[in-house]
This record gives sequence, structure tokens and C-alpha cells, in this order.
Amino acid sequence: MKKRTLNDNETFERIALPHLDAVYRAAMALCGRSGDADDLAQETFLRAFKRFESFQAGTNCKAWLLQILRNIWIDRLRKKNLTGRPLPLEEAIVAEQTNENDTAWSNSEDLLENFSDEHVINALRELPEDQRLTLFLIDVEQLSQNEVAEIMEVATGTVKSRTSRGRAALKRRLASHAREMGMMRGRTNGTFN
Repeated sequence: MKKRTLNDNETFERIALPHLDAVYRAAMALCGRSGDADDLAQETFLRAFKRFESFQAGTNCKAWLLQILRNIWIDRLRKKNLTGRPLPLEEAIVAEQTNENDTAWSNSEDLLENFSDEHVINALRELPEDQRLTLFLIDVEQLSQNEVAEIMEVATGTVKSRTSRGRAALKRRLASHAREMGMMRGRTNGTFN
């Protein structure tokens, strides 16, 4: 292994450490518990530091770190012999159809502004892991679909599908609370008034 110089350490600190909060938030989105998220984020930065010479200057360091985080998470799941819910084969081809007129809120900004963190977090935890991480990267970290596809090692169409399905699932899970808050009226003949 190549011996690190002070300049390498300073470069890592300058380029990678500003993304510590984003990596921790992604770890929380995956783990759901702060202790596990702390461990996952710490392992991500340790691995990134050890492999910093493989980082290409001028590229998106946050995306690089999030890809490392995802790979560590997958390795942990494999070690525990856990698997996620199988996704249908057609997921990458056909996105779930949603009626955008169903609610007064239709995008991530509305969702985050109108619900308490607790409601959104609980609804997010109920999503399959791949949808949860995709929504987190798209809506919270504001990464492009292409960046998310690279991080998750899937096609861009799969990212679009997971985003669409995840948002639709969040709407369904948060619909009763939205009604309570007066954001939606009751259903009549299958449509919202």
C-alpha cells in the first residue's frame, strides 16, 4: 500500500469530509438506527480514506462516497444472509401509474414541507430498501438520476421507476395524515374532491 503524505490527508479532508453529513443521512436512511448509521458512516470514510488514490479528481466525491456506503451495506446484508424484498422484473420497464391529481401535494418539496419528520420517516421506513435509498438520493441529496443510477449500479430507467413507485407508496402511506391536516378531501367515486 502506498504510504500517505500529509498533503494526501489534507486533500482527503478538504474533498471528502464536507460530505460527512450526507453520508450519515444516507446511512440513517438505510439503517434506521443512529448507532448502526454511525458505524456505517465511519466504515465508509475509513474505506474511502484507504482507497482515496482511486478517487478521480474533479468527479462527484459525494456520489463516490455514497457508492462506497451502499457497497458496504450490501456486504453487511450478505454477511447476515438477509435479502430485501424481490422487485418485480418489469420494474425497470414499467413505472407504476399514479394519478397526480389525487392529492394537493405531488412532489418531494410539498411532502417534506407538509408533514412532520416523524410521519415521513415512518413512511420511508416502510418502503423497500432500494426505493427508500433512491428517494433519499434523489429528493434529499438532490443527485441526478444518472448519478443515482451509477451509485446503485442500475439503469437510469430503474431509478426513474423506483422514484415513481416510492413516491406513490409514500403518498398512499401518508394519505390519511394528509386528510387529517386538510390537505386532501375524502374520496367520492374513486376521485378526490
